[in-house]
Amino acid sequence: MKSIIKFFAFTFLFLIVQKGYSQDADFHVYLSLGQSNMEGYAKIEPQDKEGVDDRFQVLQAVNCPELKRTKGTWYTAIPPLCRCNTGLTPVDYFGRNMIANLPKNVKVGVINVAVGGCKIELFDKDKSADYIATAPDWMKGVIKEYDGNPYQRLVELAKIAQKKGVIKGILLHQGESNTGDTLWTKKVKIVYDNLMKDLNLDPKKVPLLSGETVNEDQNGKCGSMNKIIATLPKTIENSYVISSKGCTAEPDFLHFNAAGYRELGRRYAGKMLSLLGYKFSEGRAPFIVQAPLGFDQINTTIPAGKIESITYESKTVGTTRKVTVYTPPGFNKKKKYPVLYLLHGIGGDEKEWLNGGSPQIILDNLYAEGKIEPMIVVMPNGRAMKDDSATGNIMAPDKVQAFSVFEKDLLNDLIPFIEKKYPTLKDREHRAIAGLSMGGGQSLNFGLGNLDKFAWVGAFSAAPNTKKPEELLPNPEAAKKKLKLLWISCGDNDWLIENSKRTHDYLSKNNVPHIYYIEPGIHDFKVWKNGLYMFSQFLFKPVDQSVFSAYTILDNPKQTNP
Repeated sequence: MKSIIKFFAFTFLFLIVQKGYSQDADFHVYLSLGQSNMEGYAKIEPQDKEGVDDRFQVLQAVNCPELKRTKGTWYTAIPPLCRCNTGLTPVDYFGRNMIANLPKNVKVGVINVAVGGCKIELFDKDKSADYIATAPDWMKGVIKEYDGNPYQRLVELAKIAQKKGVIKGILLHQGESNTGDTLWTKKVKIVYDNLMKDLNLDPKKVPLLSGETVNEDQNGKCGSMNKIIATLPKTIENSYVISSKGCTAEPDFLHFNAAGYRELGRRYAGKMLSLLGYKFSEGRAPFIVQAPLGFDQINTTIPAGKIESITYESKTVGTTRKVTVYTPPGFNKKKKYPVLYLLHGIGGDEKEWLNGGSPQIILDNLYAEGKIEPMIVVMPNGRAMKDDSATGNIMAPDKVQAFSVFEKDLLNDLIPFIEKKYPTLKDREHRAIAGLSMGGGQSLNFGLGNLDKFAWVGAFSAAPNTKKPEELLPNPEAAKKKLKLLWISCGDNDWLIENSKRTHDYLSKNNVPHIYYIEPGIHDFKVWKNGLYMFSQFLFKPVDQSVFSAYTILDNPKQTNP
C-alpha cells in the first residue's frame, strides 16, 4: 500500500514539474545583444516607464537589489532592461510595439545582454577570453557583471526562458566598434550559429534582426559601417537589416537619443511582426495578413496528410491521365470532405505544386494550428492533351489550347471521378478552384464561368489566358449571390500583374466583393505559396466580407476591395 501511495505521489510531483517547465507557444522570447546602443544610452523619460503592459516581460540579466530584481527572474519590462543603471534601448519599444500588434493571448519576453564599446568578438565563445584579456578596465568591470562571460550569460538565461516560452528571434545592434571590418558579417555568423547550436534552435525559424548604426543622414560617425551591415543577409540567409535612416541621435553622433530608440525599436518590431505574419494593426484587432516564417517547413511532431498519385479515364482527351491527390491528416473514408482543385502553371504538370510549393507541408501545419477545414486537394495536369508533358515548346499553340480544353476534362471527367473515388461533399458550396499563373487564369475562367459548380475561386498571379473581365462576369449581380470568396493575388513586381489589376478594377466598378491581395514579390513560388496559405484559411467557412479590404500587405486598402 505504501509503495502505491509513493508511486502516485511521485507521479503527481512529476506532472507538476513537467507542467511548470512546459513551453507556452504563446510566450514569444527574443534574445538581444550588442554594444552601447543595445545596452541603452539615452536617458529614460517618464513616458518610457508608463503604461508598460504586463504581457511584455524582461528576464533579468544581472542582480539589481536597488530595483528589487534578481537575475534569472521575469519582470514586467519597465526600463532599464539591460543592467541596473543602463538607459533606454530599442528593445523597450520593440516589445511595446509587438504587444500592441499581436493577439491578446500572446506575451513577449526579452533578454538583453550587451556591453558598451565591445566588438562582436566579445560574443564569440571561442575568442572572447582573448578579447577580454586586452579590454580596457572599465569594460572589464561591465563584463564582470556577467560573471566574465556575456555570451554564456545570454545562453544561460535563454535556457531558463525556454522552460516557459519559445525563442522566436534574435535582435542585434552592434558594429560601431567594428567599423570598416569587412569580416564582420562572418564574425556575426559565428555567434549566430553558436546560439543555434547551443540552444537547439532551427535557423530557418529563428531570424536575426540587425539594426544599422546612427545613419549618415544624422551625421553618424560610424555611418559607413552600414554598408557592411547591409550585406549581412548574404552571409546569414535568415537575417534582416533594420534601417536607422531618420532615427535621431545624441550630440556625440554615435548613440541614438530617446526618440531615435523609440523609432528604431518600432522598426525592429515592424520587421518581426511581418515575419510572424502580422503588420501594424492601426487600431484594428491583430490578424494574420501573410504567411509567417516557417509556414512551409516540415514539423515532424504533427500529424501529416497523405499524397498519392492516381490515374483517371478522360473521355475528353481519350486517354488515361495522372492526378496528384492530398488527403488531410486523420482522413476517414466514413466522413465526407470538401474539395479544392489546385492548378499549375504553363511549364508544370500534376507534380508542379508538390515540387515547388510544398502544399502538403503548408496544409499540415495549418491543420495542426486549427486554421483550416479538413479538405481533399486535387492537383491535376491542366494541359488536356494526349502528350500532356511539360516538354519541348510549352508555348506551342496546341499545348496552350490544351489548357482551355481542360475545362471540359475537369467538369466531365475529373470531378465525377474524384467524387466517386473519395468521400466528398458534392455541392458547389464545398468545391473550390485555385491556381498559379496559367492555372490562375484557368481558375478564373472555369470558376467564374461555372458558378453552379464552384463557390470559391482563387487566382495567384493570373496569366494572360485570363478572359477579359466582361467575359468572366457578364452578370456581376448574379455572381454576387453565388460567390462565397473570390481571391486575386499577385506580386507587385510581377510582369503579369495587369491581368489581376484589370479584373480587380472591373469587380470594384461593379461592387463585386473580393480580396485583391498585392504583396512584395515577382512571378514565383514565394508569392504562390503565400497565396495558398492565405486562401486556404477562408475555405468552407462562414466569410465576413467586411474584412476583405484589410487583406493586403501593401497598404492601399481604399482602392483594393469594395
